Amino acid sequence: MKDYLEQETKMPEFLNNIYNIVDIATEDYIKRGFSSLQINFGCTGGQHRSVYAAEAVARHLRNKYNAKIELNHNNKDNWRKTL
Repeated sequence: MKDYLEQETKMPEFLNNIYNIVDIATEDYIKRGFSSLQINFGCTGGQHRSVYAAEAVARHLRNKYNAKIELNHNNKDNWRKTL
């Protein structure tokens, strides 16, 4: 699924746009002394695109800002065993 999302969809372009938006908010929050920011993704099934996007943004924030991340997947109980 990862290869499909990276090579056959516009997910890389989508994520680059998300990174730009999230970076603006994160830098503003850090400057203002805030300690939490919530980012949510959703999709029809909650098993592929939204999971991939959430994981990618969490990794981006950890790497760029050394941010403490709490990642929750609300539909995890519904994931198919193939994931």
